[in-house]
Amino acid sequence: MKNVGTQPITTDRLTLRRFTAADAPAAYAHWQSDPEVTKYLTWPAYTDPAAAAARMQWTASQYTDPAFYQWAIQLNDAEATLVGNISVVEANDAARWQAIGYVLGRAWWGRGYMPEALRAVIDYLFTNTDVNRIEATHDVQNPNSGKVMAKAGMHKEGILRARGKNNTGIVDEAFYALLRDEWTKKAGR
Repeated sequence: MKNVGTQPITTDRLTLRRFTAADAPAAYAHWQSDPEVTKYLTWPAYTDPAAAAARMQWTASQYTDPAFYQWAIQLNDAEATLVGNISVVEANDAARWQAIGYVLGRAWWGRGYMPEALRAVIDYLFTNTDVNRIEATHDVQNPNSGKVMAKAGMHKEGILRARGKNNTGIVDEAFYALLRDEWTKKAGR
């Protein structure tokens, strides 16, 4: 599959950019250390800022790989507030699909930032790569994540029972996806 790596994306309210090691304190404070934010994720809330620092250093080292896609979500405000991240968490080059995962700090929930970021990443991937399918999943006990996917233009395909594992245990997962031809038709391309 053609890959172009993580490049900056700007929307009306957000800048999606590469993480740097200097982002660790904000990431730790804004989402990584919050058990409510990480409740439906596959990794537990960090209890030590050193874990955030190690994660940021590792992330920053991966940007040389054109198949690595992970963006810091930053508000276009005077403080350039770091509020979350969005990334390709899994890919299948042969079938040309990519799965997206995301997390947003609790203080910024319900403001439309994540659908805006997800739409921007979907547009970026369909415009710059030859991906044919972009998908995302959520724990059915976390319906707000499904609302994000729907607002970003993804279509619910169904629920797979006992398909995933997160910090709450074994869970049913709802699958959403958008195909290239659907995106092309909607975008009028």
